[in-house]
Amino acid sequence: MKNGTDNEREIRSLFDRLDGLGVREYVVCAGARNAALIAVVTARAERDERFVVRHFFDERSAGFFALGRVMVTRKPVAVLTTSGTAVAELLPAMMEAHYQALPLVAVTADRPAHYAGSGAPQAVEQEGIFGVYANGTMGGPLHFNVRLEEEALDGGALERCVIAGEVTFDGGPELTDTGIWEDFWSSDAPLVVLVAGLHPDDVKMVSAFLAKLGATVVAEATANLDRVPELQELIIRGDEKLLRSLEVGRVLRIGAVPSWRWWRDLEDREDVMVLSISKTSFRGLARKERVVCSPWSALTRDVGAVEARLAVENDDGGLGGLIEQFPNSEVAWMRHLSNVVGADARLFLGNSLPIREWNLAAARRSEAGLEVFANRGANGIDGLVSTWLGVGDGADESWLVVGDLSALYDMNALWILPQLREGKRRLVVINNSGGQIFSQVRWLSDLAPPARKVMTNAHGLGFESWASMWGVGYRCFSDWRDLSDDGDGSGTVIWEIRPDADESAAFWRAWS
Repeated sequence: MKNGTDNEREIRSLFDRLDGLGVREYVVCAGARNAALIAVVTARAERDERFVVRHFFDERSAGFFALGRVMVTRKPVAVLTTSGTAVAELLPAMMEAHYQALPLVAVTADRPAHYAGSGAPQAVEQEGIFGVYANGTMGGPLHFNVRLEEEALDGGALERCVIAGEVTFDGGPELTDTGIWEDFWSSDAPLVVLVAGLHPDDVKMVSAFLAKLGATVVAEATANLDRVPELQELIIRGDEKLLRSLEVGRVLRIGAVPSWRWWRDLEDREDVMVLSISKTSFRGLARKERVVCSPWSALTRDVGAVEARLAVENDDGGLGGLIEQFPNSEVAWMRHLSNVVGADARLFLGNSLPIREWNLAAARRSEAGLEVFANRGANGIDGLVSTWLGVGDGADESWLVVGDLSALYDMNALWILPQLREGKRRLVVINNSGGQIFSQVRWLSDLAPPARKVMTNAHGLGFESWASMWGVGYRCFSDWRDLSDDGDGSGTVIWEIRPDADESAAFWRAWS
């Protein structure tokens, strides 16, 4: 059985490793089991301004908040939990971090080894609990499981938990090319480039590559390419309808896996070669035939310019007219919101319908410095409010556009607000009374009413009481002409948008 010296040695070893990884931000979820670890991180934060400690009572929200910090800072952030089911609450955020190759670090306190398999309180099998989602490769998530005797350390022991050197993550090891790389670039088949999920710091490198390539580009809002003037002639606007009209033989994906259904349909298009340049090793498609991943460094290669771009009419296809005709439809609300979001704000878009609708309808402002983020790793709807709060912390202005079910999924997230730096925050909930994305899935739209109700989780809830609970501002809009950010101040305000369901349905019938 360990004594106090053994505990001290274990804690020193842990923090030597965390320091070496460059961890300077900690998100703490307190319990008796991790009290000694909390004592160390809080003491460090008191005496060294490089360390930041925040605390949550909910491990799942804590994990996603930490993920948001990693997304925007691109530095590892650690979450400290107690033992038992608290550890399992981190799994969704660890999964998301795995598929984005982000260094989220889980530090989980555990009961001593002789408790394993005993069924004693809070004695669960924690080692390896995250499986493949914490294998420590590609700059992805890490898991440190710490077994300590249940005793506190004295002040002298805390002082001996020293700070070591700093190491930064580089996005992971490079991947191996195959002969498909040469086949892809030697082909003269029509080429389209899909870009999604670029960190703003990566835009310069990607833009230089695309400008030299000269191919047709379809960019999600999360690509952050609207700010690049020299690319605007290459970028085409549109959504699934436009993508379906393209006759392509090659698809180059840069960055994250895009949200378009058209991308998923490439599973059955073995006639189309697909090359992904990404910071992860994931193809984004299940099929392996004529599909290859290349490392991020491939963007520095000179692949030459395409001889001819795809001939595409770069107009709105009548979108503007439909927005005028159905101004309170859900898609039209995205246009209205895009006109009030600050030009230099950080915007977080929820999965998946808000991303698709923003891509389709948001006003394009090439002069803007808007930074757009989303969780496109595992594509889940949980933890989105928490992730946004992590992404937006430190920004003068940050916005979240999220569906009603996603907001309900993460109602604990606002706990962290008093611990964050001041800033203008607008949490926009598109309340269409359920998961309306399922109404756009063709075979689901044919279900009987009882089954459709279950699929959409139809409800009649509002969000004013949520705002009241956390002491933040609240406004509700059902008419686009009332939309205004005047007078809301610089704090946090929940905006509840209630689209007109009939107009939304009419819009999609006309657009499709």
